[in-house]
Parts: sequence; structure tokens; C-alpha cells
Amino acid sequence: MSKRIKKKQSKFIIIAMTASVITILAGSIFSYKYYQQSKKEMIVEEFISQFEKKEFEKMVKTFDQVSLKEAKLDSRTTIEKYNTIFNGLDITKIEGKLESISDTIFKAKFSMVTPLGKLKEISYSGKLNKKGSSYLINWDYSLIFPEMEIGDKVFMNHVTPVRGDILDRNGEPLATFHDYPQYGTVPNQLGEGTEKEARLEKISKQLDISREKIEDLLNQSWIKEDSFIPLKTMDYNSNFSQITEDSLQVRSISKRYYPLKEAAAHLIGYTGSITAEEIEKDPTLSGFEIIGKTGLEAQFDKTLRGEIGGKIEIVDENNQVKSIVIEQKIKEGSNVQLTIDSYTQQSAYTALDNLSGTTVVTEPKTGRIIVAVSSPSYDPNEFILGMKQKQYEELANNPLNPFLARFGVGYAPGSTFKAITAAIGIDVGVTSVDKSHDISGLKWQKDSSWGDYFVTRVSDVPTVNMEDALVYSDNIYFSMETLEMGKQKYLNELKKFPFGEKMNVHIPMTPAQISNDDIKSDILLADTSYGQGQLLINPIQQAIMYSVFPNGGSVVMPKIIKDDEITELKGIISSEAASLVTKALTQTVKNPNGTAHILQSGKEIAAKTGTAEIKEKQNTKGKENSFILAFDSNDGNYLVISMIEGAEGTSAVEKNRNFIIQLQ
Repeated sequence: MSKRIKKKQSKFIIIAMTASVITILAGSIFSYKYYQQSKKEMIVEEFISQFEKKEFEKMVKTFDQVSLKEAKLDSRTTIEKYNTIFNGLDITKIEGKLESISDTIFKAKFSMVTPLGKLKEISYSGKLNKKGSSYLINWDYSLIFPEMEIGDKVFMNHVTPVRGDILDRNGEPLATFHDYPQYGTVPNQLGEGTEKEARLEKISKQLDISREKIEDLLNQSWIKEDSFIPLKTMDYNSNFSQITEDSLQVRSISKRYYPLKEAAAHLIGYTGSITAEEIEKDPTLSGFEIIGKTGLEAQFDKTLRGEIGGKIEIVDENNQVKSIVIEQKIKEGSNVQLTIDSYTQQSAYTALDNLSGTTVVTEPKTGRIIVAVSSPSYDPNEFILGMKQKQYEELANNPLNPFLARFGVGYAPGSTFKAITAAIGIDVGVTSVDKSHDISGLKWQKDSSWGDYFVTRVSDVPTVNMEDALVYSDNIYFSMETLEMGKQKYLNELKKFPFGEKMNVHIPMTPAQISNDDIKSDILLADTSYGQGQLLINPIQQAIMYSVFPNGGSVVMPKIIKDDEITELKGIISSEAASLVTKALTQTVKNPNGTAHILQSGKEIAAKTGTAEIKEKQNTKGKENSFILAFDSNDGNYLVISMIEGAEGTSAVEKNRNFIIQLQ
């Protein structure tokens, strides 16, 4: 090989090696820069992650300790500062995103939810300090909020709106505010040693609160020697002559008040302090509100409570406002006006005489609910004042269940339902006023296929027409008529009524049902005809269904808000059927043999009693629920459904006689 060729080859090798070295060097530089960039991103991402979780003990490890000292802080005080602001102000749902890192400057954006609303797209920026082979964040106050500087603080002030009232149809309050006496003490007025012990013992007895609770209240962190410490808020009707301890002071405090007490507890409900679980479910809550816990207080809570107002501000060392982080204007709560009549509500509750039961009164032509009471009951004002645990447990464990809103519970309606069966029979051409059945004895069955099952009745009337069947409440007559109609015809007409529909009256309830699945036997069809079987209809739903009679065949759907529109379902039954059944129902009052004759008073009342027996098998005695349906047969100004559970020794018609007559 020539020297020239060897020289060229050597030159080529040198050039190739040089290129390789340059390539390797360039790759190394690139890898190093990538490695350094990833280190920067890791520390910033760690800062963001721990900020989001409010894990401030871990987050502070991403900060350069030198920068904390320059800000006159250390790890402990920095953690305290973040805790005070972000936990103390209940700032939640912090979400951050790294936007960019240029050299040693990073930028990130955060959003978070404050008690006064959501903060979106907050731009944070910071500097990174190289520490050996790693990086740490050069901390300053702008990493709390971007506008902050050394010495600045964050304050929140809030104004709670006045909760709206719940009013009856005449503007009378059903839920409002009242001034209550609040007793408390001042530490420097308690004395020392044995004198203090004697005073605390006397306070404990007079206010009926434990020494332990008093000590807990006295030892709160904010207490000073001259601080007024609230100990107990009393019912303004209480006997205050027992309060003789001179170290006790009294102040006036405005709290929620329910004028009808037990008479409207299940309907109106009560309010209480917000819980962590409730805040979790509703991010619009700030944590400062008193909210509706049950009843219409809960159903209309947002309307009634309004919206809290206030500001989160950054202030300097001189307490001068530098910037407003967020501001929300206060929105006062609005009143809610119902169709309920306070006087009638109270009268209906009194009539139940603390028995287990319920009464609903409506205006059939408008669907307005005038009364919705449940008994036994409780005083919701006790929850406002602070019900003792023992008292609550007594109510909760009471077998009569005083917390149960019975007007929203489905029951078998019993014989009141025969009125609907009669109307259906007329409309399908099976039932007529002059048609009668010859019935022998007090029990009957279709044929031997029913085995040992019989339909029973109370009165042994040999020949029974529709009017007689309603007057005497004859189960056998309605079983015969319904079986003659047949399942399909009967159900086609029955399903015109609002079964399975939600009634928008802001009261929790299950839609009314005809059966669990389907009427699969003649026995179940017969039982359904006289209001038993698997029928489940709550008293409000019953009142609405029975409105077909005073409304000439139309159902007017219920409403409880005064200004809501009227919704009418026309042609549920014919006007002829409505008129004929109403006429027969007036005879249950006028006829001396009628089951509602006790209501006879010279006033035009149409009525039907009912007894639904709940038993496991035939030929045994079961629990009886007694019903009364009554309405104004002339003008249809009112309709009453009342029920008493386990009505032994009394009946719904007996208990409600005076109440119903006074409605005319």
C-alpha cells in the first residue's frame, strides 16, 4: 500500500474519532442537562403534590432552609403558617400544575376552594437553588399567596346572612327567630379556691349542666379573665327564679324558633350546626352556616339560608389592606310561604291526642295542603337549645317512633278505598245504584279454589247495593263487583290515578303502589278492591286521589308552596261516578247505620271510614289502622284523611269528630 493511501486512512480515522468524541461529548452534555431539568421538575412537582394534599410537614422539606431563615422563619413556623391559613380558613380542593421551568425560575398555576368561593388560575412563581447535585425551592411569602411579602398576614372576615322565615298561608311564622336568654359567667368573677368550687357547683345545679362541661368551656384557648363565657341558652318560657348565683350573667341571643312546636315538627323540621360530612357533600357550604337538618328546613335550605358574605384579605405589618384575595357579597335568606294554616295544623295535632297517627287536610280544588301532622311528636326547639343525649335516646328508642313523619309513609288505605272501587265500577258499566247482591252470612269466597281463604264483613245485610255497601262498609260486595269487572278493566281504570308518581311537595315519600309486582290472583284482586292486598298509599297521596269526588272526576295534584301553580289531571273518573259516590258517602254520615254517622251535625259532610288490618294469616287478630276520609260534599272546600295506628278502643272518626265538624 502506498504511503499516500496510508496517510489518507490515518487522517480519516482521526477525523472519525474526533467526530465520535464530539458526539459523545454532546450527548453527555444533553443527558446532563436533561438530568438537571428532571431534578428541577421533581422538586417542584413534590412541592405541588404536598401543597395539594396539605401535607405541609412534607412540603417544607422542598424549601431551602437558608431562604426560610432570610424570611425570619424556620420549618416549624412555616408549617404553622400554612396550617393557619389553609386549614384555619378551611381552604380545600387545592389543585396545582407546573407550567414551566426556565433555568432556575419555575411557574405554576393553582386553583382552590375557599369558604367564600373558588379561586381559579392563581399564578405562582419561584426560584430554585442548586444544592450539590439537587435543587431546593428558594422560599418566600409569595408561595403562600402571590401578592404576599415578608411580614404580611392573611385575614378572613365573614358575615352570615339572616335565615329566611317559613310562613303559613296567612303570613304567620312556622319557623322564625326569637330572643333567648343565654347564661354565662366571667372567670374573674368566680373567685378562687373553695369559693370558686362552691360557685361552680351552684352553677352546675342551677343550669343543669355537668361540672365537666363547665370546666371544658372555661378552659378554651381563647378565654381571658374578663371574657364572657356562654354556658347555656334557656327557653324564654323557662322559670328563671331558680337562677340566683350572682356570678352568672345573662345576655340575649337570637336563635331559630318554632311556634307550633310538636304540632309541626315533622313538617317544618329543625336547623343545626354544619358537619364535616355535609361540607364534603356540598362544596358551596363554607362551614360557618347553620343549615336545615330535617323537614322543610332541609328541603328549602339553600333558599332559606342565603349566601355568606365576606373577604379574604392580605394585610401588611400595619394592618393595612394590600389586596383582596376573594370577595363574596352577602345574600340574605329568603322567606318560604306555605299553604299550611297554623291554626288548623294545631287543631289537627291536638285532636290526635298523642296517639300514633297522622292527619292531612287539603283544599281539593287547588291541591293546597292545609295540614300535615304526625303524632307522637317532639319539640324541635329542644334541638335549637341543645337536646341532652339522654333525652334524644329516649325519643329515638321510643317504640311509638316520635321522629317518624307518618303523613309520608305508605299504608294500606283500608275501606276508604272502596269509594274509588265504586267509581270505577260505575265507569266500566258493572256497578249501578239499583244493582244489588244477595249475600248470606259474614264471610264469602268465590269458589272452593280459594281453599280456606274468605272475604269477611262486619254487618250481616242480606241484600246490598252500592250505597248500602258504602254505608255498611261491605267487603264482600266490593269483592264481587271487582271480580265481575275483571283484573284488566279494573287495573286500567285504577292506573289513571297517580300511582307511581312523585308528588312535588318537598316531603320525602315513596310513590304510591297498587301491588308489589302484579295482581296475580283473584284473591289479591278482591283484597285490593276494599283497600288491602298490597296497596301502599300515604295519607297525602290518599287525599289527592280522593279529590276526584269533590272535583267532579279530576285529581288536583298537591302543592305546599303558596305560589306554586295548580296541576289538574282531568277525567280520572266520570262526573257521574263522582256525583253518585259522593251522594252515597253522605249517607254514611246521615244514615244511623252508617259507619261515619258520628259526624252527623246538620252540615253536609261526605265520609268513609276504613280499617286496615295487618296480620300474618287469616283467622288471627292483627294490628288495625283506623282511617277516616271526610270532605265538604257541597262546595268541596276541604278534604280530610286521618289515620290512627293500632286503634284499639278508639277510631280515627271518633278522635277527629269535633275537628272535622269545625272545618265546615
